Amino acid sequence: MTDGNGAGESRLPALIEVDCAVVGGGPAGLSAAVNLARMRRSVVVIDDRDGRSLWGQVNRNYLGFPDGIPAAEIRLQGRRQAARYGARFLLGRVAAAERDGSSFLLIVEGSAGGGAGTGANVARDEDLGRSLGEIQAGASQRVMARSLILATGVRDPFPEFPGRDECVGRSLFWCINCDGYEAIGRSVAVVGHDEEAVETALDLLDFTDQITIAAGRPEGFSVPESRLADLAANGIAAHPWPVVSYPNENGQIQAIVLGDPGQTRTPVEMVFTVHRPTARNELARALGVELNGLGQIVVGTEQHTNVPGLYAAGDATSIHDHQVSAAVHEGNQAACAANYYLYRPVQKAPNQGEC
Repeated sequence: MTDGNGAGESRLPALIEVDCAVVGGGPAGLSAAVNLARMRRSVVVIDDRDGRSLWGQVNRNYLGFPDGIPAAEIRLQGRRQAARYGARFLLGRVAAAERDGSSFLLIVEGSAGGGAGTGANVARDEDLGRSLGEIQAGASQRVMARSLILATGVRDPFPEFPGRDECVGRSLFWCINCDGYEAIGRSVAVVGHDEEAVETALDLLDFTDQITIAAGRPEGFSVPESRLADLAANGIAAHPWPVVSYPNENGQIQAIVLGDPGQTRTPVEMVFTVHRPTARNELARALGVELNGLGQIVVGTEQHTNVPGLYAAGDATSIHDHQVSAAVHEGNQAACAANYYLYRPVQKAPNQGEC
């Protein structure tokens, strides 16, 4: 694809042909790429640097890392590992896709990143990309793949405020399973208006008794009064107000300021936002992939979709629990299933369908 220094797009072939194209370069996509490349399949990872793995969170529940490991570091190491076995990297965003016979034709447009992640993490990823020979797609780079794995992830509707990007994953969180332990004995705010937000606040009682919940919108909470009474009975202050600001410094949120008449300022050390992430499913829709009511890609236990030769893994799927360990597992499963799909008929047991 290039001479190893990320030289200009004129050196790109008009058509890149591979056994498998992986769309998405987070933990799920990179796990798929590593395992497919180790199975001697030609792989290209198409990524736009617009995913969760570039934020500042540290994963402390991933087996084998007792002191934790930053998600951005998992991404860097995963890219190095995939490249070691021959996977290639294309920076860009898939603008269109269609079935072409038994293969998939993708049209990839150049992309300079979509805004996710901290500046430092993005810069490190760019530097590594150059050293690995990652190249920028041109206006309409074509990729023909015999199989396809979608690891497109989600979009998070984080609150917007000055300094937010440095706070995400450091003092602004979204997953109690991942980061609840770090709340032990600390002052925590939950921002959300629905039953999931109420449950999150109550679940945090296993870690701390210093909990505040704010509806985060002018309309207040959307739960029965009995649930607000449950909060009060457990010592959790509930405020039916939006949050107008998140004072912070160097990635540390120091307080939430409510939109009540008195502009109440509540000191906090951690904030959990309860929101419904939106699956990045545009490519799946274009290819006729089945989605559930929330827009997530419907997959089986081997990560296959309803489209033969097309698999999905990670946050965008219906069975994913939005943890890095699960994403890595699903990427591996998708790779094994795609590899089986690519076997010649003689390599498969008679009457054996798709894995």
